[in-house]
Amino acid sequence: MGAIPTFVFDEKNQFSPMLFEELTKRGFALRVVGKDELFPALSSTPPDLVIFNLAATPGVDHLTMIQEIRSIDEHLPVFVLTESSDVATAVSFMRAGASDFMVLPASTEQFEASLKRASQMYHLARKVFQVERKAVGKGDFLGIVGQSGRMQENFKMISTVAKSNATVLIQGDSGTGKELVAKAIHVMSGRPKHKFIDLNCGAIPRELLENELFGHERGAYTGADRRYIGSFERANGGTIFLDEISEMDPSLQVKILRVLQERSFQRVGGSEKVHVDVRVVAATNRDLQKEVEEGRFREDLFYRLNVVPVWLPPLRDRREDIPLLARHFLNIYSLRNDKIFLDFHPEAVEVLINYGWPGNVRELENTIERLVVLSNDSQVKVKHLPAHLQNVERAIGWSRDQNIRSIASEKEVFTLEQIEKQAIESALKKCEGNVLEAARRLKVGQATLYRKIRKFGIAREES
Repeated sequence: MGAIPTFVFDEKNQFSPMLFEELTKRGFALRVVGKDELFPALSSTPPDLVIFNLAATPGVDHLTMIQEIRSIDEHLPVFVLTESSDVATAVSFMRAGASDFMVLPASTEQFEASLKRASQMYHLARKVFQVERKAVGKGDFLGIVGQSGRMQENFKMISTVAKSNATVLIQGDSGTGKELVAKAIHVMSGRPKHKFIDLNCGAIPRELLENELFGHERGAYTGADRRYIGSFERANGGTIFLDEISEMDPSLQVKILRVLQERSFQRVGGSEKVHVDVRVVAATNRDLQKEVEEGRFREDLFYRLNVVPVWLPPLRDRREDIPLLARHFLNIYSLRNDKIFLDFHPEAVEVLINYGWPGNVRELENTIERLVVLSNDSQVKVKHLPAHLQNVERAIGWSRDQNIRSIASEKEVFTLEQIEKQAIESALKKCEGNVLEAARRLKVGQATLYRKIRKFGIAREES
């Protein structure tokens, strides 16, 4: 492995010569850059690491710079070196996205170990990022996995609306992938080189949300010792994603409406208008029309947001996507955990398809991650699944037995193959040739049913 490319942000060239020499000997290719050089260099020759030398960069808004670096490369590690051990300062930097905060003088060995570990994690994160974006046939759309009819319709809608500047409202149950859709809209828009800022309106206390949205001026309140740039201003030229917007306080809803109408706002404690060019994408897991009818959400804001609505179906309504999603997550978490899982046993796939997934795609992802971490086989079998999913497998077996007994009781001379064929023909007839629906009612996997249809030479009409 070659030397690790590392930028040292240092305006006064005061980085310790001894530390510089030691790190160079230990495999780091250090390049000292000033404020005017940093961002052009990040674009032209991106490093594996960035080190901020606070003592040598006075008067610089380091927190904002770290946020800007994160918007360029969310995985790039940023280390902060300081002579102060102030806890509040350390917390501020870590919240802004710093990877580590080290007080000088630091042990060279400790510093080296932290830097190399961060570099390894950076390369792993980039590798995983590539896997996550790797095409999986027609079922992959900018990292969103789905080959069902409803998802394909959504993909077409996203492709069309992304090229405009229209406000988009994404609605769907928790865990259906609303943030991925918002990011896809941003990537396909005319703004992909600008920032994508996401803000969960339900995760931030109401009294702090206005500050996060619009920022504040110095002296706006006790403790406001510097100007803070809010999410709308940081997203200027790009996209802001307001997740769980239904949780927003009515007083803030008025201010969001004003931003959408006037494209301007005032920072907390400020009197001047700040003008922005921002694409707004909002999302909620509630029925926003119902929230309006019941007086919990402003009707005028709803219509401003609902210019282009996108509805994401729950996973139970697109079961044909489950095997594709499961294999997608299996690839990702096998790589992250250095495991060799190759695929799923057909019975395990059948269980996944028949489970209800109340937590939607997020629950499926968490399930796959857990079984990868806890198991060491090359194939996922029913025994690897959580206990509540193994109960589904037992229910499937009971249902099959019941079907066989019910049909066999009518005519005892039927062979098992005749019984199975009759059950399939009956299901296809009742489902008007829809194999997916027939598979669901028979409690078998879609691939299994196709195999049986070919085996028995069953003719069917396409739905």
